[in-house]
Amino acid sequence: MRRMMRVRSKNINEIKKEDKSAFNKFILILLIGMLVGALIGVLSAILGESIADVSEKWLQNMLVFIAPFANLILIPVTFLPALYLYQSSRRRYREWGGENEAQLEKIELNISYALWITNLAMILSMFFFAVGLWLTTNAEYSVSGNFLALWIGGFILINIFITLTQQKVVNFTKEINPEKEGSVFDLNFAKKWENSCDEAEKLKIYKSSYKAYRSVNITCIILWMVCTLGSTIWDFGLLPVTFVSIIWIVQISSYCLECIRLEKVRKDQII
Repeated sequence: MRRMMRVRSKNINEIKKEDKSAFNKFILILLIGMLVGALIGVLSAILGESIADVSEKWLQNMLVFIAPFANLILIPVTFLPALYLYQSSRRRYREWGGENEAQLEKIELNISYALWITNLAMILSMFFFAVGLWLTTNAEYSVSGNFLALWIGGFILINIFITLTQQKVVNFTKEINPEKEGSVFDLNFAKKWENSCDEAEKLKIYKSSYKAYRSVNITCIILWMVCTLGSTIWDFGLLPVTFVSIIWIVQISSYCLECIRLEKVRKDQII
C-alpha cells in the first residue's frame, strides 16, 4: 500500500513538473501571439480599408477572367500528371517480378499521388463552379451564353475525367491487392475499402487521419483569427466566422465522440 502511495506521489510530481515546463512555453507563445495580433490590428486599422478594397477588386477581376474556362484548364493540368503516374505504375507492375518490394512500394506511392491530384482537382472544380454561379447571379456582371457553356461544360467534363481516373486507379490497386473491396461508384466505398484493409494499412489510415485532424485544427484557428479580424476591420460580416466555427465544432465533436465510442466498445469487449 505504501509502495503504491509512493508511486502515485512520484507520478503526481512528474505531472506537475511537466505542466510547469509546458506552461512557461505556453505563456511565452501567448505573449508573442498577443504582440503580433496587436501589431496586425493597428496596421489593419490604419491600412485596412484600402488594402481590403484593392485585394477584393483584384481577386474579383482575376476570378471573372478565369472562371469561364478554369475547369477546362484544370483537365490537362491535373489529368495528364495523374494519367502519367497511372500508366507508369501499370508498366512497372507488368515488369515487376514479384520479389522486389521496393519497386512495389514505388508503384503504390505513385498511385497515392494520382489519387491526391484527382482529389485536389475535384475541390478546385467545385470552387470554380461556385465562382461561376456567383458571377451569373451578380448584377454587376453580364454573363453571355458562351460563358455559361464553358462554365457548365468545363465542370461536367472535369468531373467525368476525375471519376474515370479514380476508377482506373482504384481498380488497379485492387489488382495489386486482391483482398481490397469497393467500387468508386458505391456510396459505401470508403467503409468497404477500410474493412478490406489489413492492420498495417488501417494503422496508416488512422495515423494519416490524426495528422489531418491536427492540420485542420490549426487551419481553423488561423481562419478564425482572420475572419474575426476581418469582421471588424474589413467588413466580412459574421457569416465567415460562423462557418469556420461550425466546421471546427463538427471536427472536434466527431473526433471526441468517436474516441468515446471506441472506448466503450473496448470496455465491453473486456467485460
